[in-house]
Amino acid sequence: MFDAFPYDEWSEDIAEFWTFGGGGSTGTWIMTVVGFSVMLIAFFGFVVMENRKLTQQASRLKASGALDRPGQSTIGPAA
Repeated sequence: MFDAFPYDEWSEDIAEFWTFGGGGSTGTWIMTVVGFSVMLIAFFGFVVMENRKLTQQASRLKASGALDRPGQSTIGPAA
C-alpha cells in the first residue's frame, strides 16, 4: 500500500501552531469559553423550544377533549 502522508517529516513544532495561538494560550482559553457558552445557550434554547411545543400540543389536546374522555386508558386495554 502506498502511504503518501509524510508522518516522519513532521516535527513537534507544528503541533503548537493554530490560528488562535499555541496550546494553553489566551486564545485557546477564550475559544474554549466561547464554545462552552454557545453550547449552553443552544441547549437552553432547545429546552425552551421543546417546552413550548409540548405545552402547545397539550393545550390543543385539552381543547379537543381528547384528554377528558372517561374510561379510556392509553396504558393498557380497557376493562
